Amino acid sequence: MQHPFQLRDHGGNVIEMIVVEEIRSDHKVAEALRILIKKFDYVILSLSESASLHPSFSQTMADLAATGRLLVVAREDNQVAIEMHEVKRFKEVHEAENRVEGERHVQRILEQLKKMSPLQSSAHKLMQMLRNPDVKFEEIEEVTRNDPKLTMRMLKISNSAFFMRRMPFDSLKSVVAFLGIEGIRQIILQETFEGFAKFFANQRDKLAHMRRCSHLTAYIGKLLGGDQVLVGKMLSAGLLHDLGALMLCYYDSDEYARVNRMVRNDKKTICEAEIEVFGIDHQELGQILVPKMGMPEFLGPIMAKHHNKSIPAGDLVLPAVIIANGYLNQHIEKLPSFTPYEQFLPAFAEERRSKKMSATIGKKSGDSKMADITASKEEEGDVFAVPHIFEVLKKELDKYILSGSEAHGI
Repeated sequence: MQHPFQLRDHGGNVIEMIVVEEIRSDHKVAEALRILIKKFDYVILSLSESASLHPSFSQTMADLAATGRLLVVAREDNQVAIEMHEVKRFKEVHEAENRVEGERHVQRILEQLKKMSPLQSSAHKLMQMLRNPDVKFEEIEEVTRNDPKLTMRMLKISNSAFFMRRMPFDSLKSVVAFLGIEGIRQIILQETFEGFAKFFANQRDKLAHMRRCSHLTAYIGKLLGGDQVLVGKMLSAGLLHDLGALMLCYYDSDEYARVNRMVRNDKKTICEAEIEVFGIDHQELGQILVPKMGMPEFLGPIMAKHHNKSIPAGDLVLPAVIIANGYLNQHIEKLPSFTPYEQFLPAFAEERRSKKMSATIGKKSGDSKMADITASKEEEGDVFAVPHIFEVLKKELDKYILSGSEAHGI
């Protein structure tokens, strides 16, 4: 009688279990997996061609998934026709081995993150506080009172061209009264980015890309006729979408240089190259970082999906980031491989038409807090049509760079 499984030690406290038959909840493999999970850092469950997971194994899979240390290798989808409960599945063993290295990279990155000065700042403390929707101004004021430099920087951001304020804010209280807590949250996210920008000062190209993506994403929101809250979220989303890539650059700049060479020379996508080198891509790492850094939940999907080719209907922030990011990759940075984004443009054109923003937004900006996007000549008509949109974005990007805002981090 054939033994139901074989074990292969991969070293580094990683064990592979190779199974050759259907696995049910009462199978010997289930108990063996529970034992191995306790003894090893990671367990790779490899299904041979004749093996599969029976639906009754679903609860066992859920229990094992909770440990975060199980990976499954199965070449065919019908071998794992059960709920995987976030257990990652691969088609080849070497892919699972690479993922184990990725998990270890993530743990080291998170350890480094704890020691980073931006996470010890008043801005970070304020960002954590703002996760509470019922936070009071007095609580915000208590933090900023002890850090007058933070107050000055917040006023500088709130008085920047983005907020289109005719009269400058002269106090934090006036900022809160006009922009609300959500507006303060977006200002703090910008301030958090600038803290990291100083920490990652040697990553100038990546920082420039993130600032440009932020500006263009917010500009797309203005073209849509978005209100201050929506455009503010777009600004922050574009600014922080590549935080995972920034962290990978910092973690191992030499290896990330290899990633960039693979993108340029081998025509791999950035995510493919990152997975090959690090075992994880910047999207997934960014999603992991959001709760670890106390950032607003809306940024999670932005980090995780800004290279996706399709997204759920109704979301405006994520596709705006994808459009801005893809445009920069294709037309400014001239990358040979970039995420397609033109499929999102028709929906944006329809959104713009439905709001009749060209005729109404400029008139209402004074009392509705909507973005002032008085239609200039090049913004009239179907602004999201190809190639017109490329001309509009290029003109806006040139204006942004020439204004000096990019160099000053606003």
